[in-house]
Amino acid sequence: MDAGVLVFADLSSGELDDAGRGILAEGQRLASTLGAPWGAACFAGAPDEAYEAFKPYEVPQILELQSDRSDGSDASAGFDLSDYPLAQAEALAAAAHVAGAKVVLLAHTDLGSLLAPALAARLQGALFTEAVSYSREWAGLTLRRQGLGARVVEQQIWRDPPAAAVPLVLTMSPRALSSVVLSGTRPGEAVRTACSAPLQTSGCGARVTSRVPPDPQTVDVSEAEVIFCAGKGCDRETFDALCEVAKLVGGSVGVTRPVYDQGFAGFERMIGQTGKTVVPRFYLGLGISGSMHHVGGIKDSKRIVTLNIDAKAPMFPNSDEGFVADAGQVLPRLLERVRERARIKGAA
Repeated sequence: MDAGVLVFADLSSGELDDAGRGILAEGQRLASTLGAPWGAACFAGAPDEAYEAFKPYEVPQILELQSDRSDGSDASAGFDLSDYPLAQAEALAAAAHVAGAKVVLLAHTDLGSLLAPALAARLQGALFTEAVSYSREWAGLTLRRQGLGARVVEQQIWRDPPAAAVPLVLTMSPRALSSVVLSGTRPGEAVRTACSAPLQTSGCGARVTSRVPPDPQTVDVSEAEVIFCAGKGCDRETFDALCEVAKLVGGSVGVTRPVYDQGFAGFERMIGQTGKTVVPRFYLGLGISGSMHHVGGIKDSKRIVTLNIDAKAPMFPNSDEGFVADAGQVLPRLLERVRERARIKGAA
């Protein structure tokens, strides 16, 4: 396998999630930018159905990574690679060598941010994390990421001469990823190849004993997948109903500046350019007029739905879908419906 760009796709949940689709599309774009071949790598064990999601991205080949523990220990039997992050990094490094990868690309998720530095150390390569964009310049590949709360953009150049190039381990910020494929792409089945690497003793130093999913009620709003945001059109009763709806459906609560000023929620829940910038899969804004500061903090959300009593509110042109209604009248009905759904689900 000759892959100038090797993309790591996480299938630990048994399927390709939004970040996985986004990083495959980004790998395709990066390979086109560099004029290099590309391929993907993932850890073995995912069901065959998971690989159906690879087809739209014209992935030429997929390396299925597994590790053989041959140090004679009792743990060699039934060894689960997913429990050992350093072993995963060793297996991915071995795949990069097999593929002849010049760039290893990962999404900056919990797993990607954990693997990237260990992988760079094993490849003796350069490391750049949380990139939001890149471009090919005469001096090399210019990489950019945001800093100081997105107030500044840091820029570095990876010099990639044709011979004796230092490999690059690159992670992309999930908010910069898009699952849109390049025009002219021909969907097709990728060739799946097993790639086994002997596990070194160092790979067994740290082990994952359990995984605790984030609590939508306490997770940083900038990391939330689903957000219900209250604006000035929500009084205290409406805001409390919104909080209960969010809790029942597993969403996070956000607020605009006027709601924060009223003391309904803390500053950590405030969304906008003067608060937190968010990129959820789903954003519902209730009673929000849509000031430029707030819209600037939500514009990269995957889907924006707005409910406001004013049909001319600036939020509507910035939304995927909008409803003209009074949040104070809609929320009690919505809460009643969600409670009923929760009762039915609990009785099942």
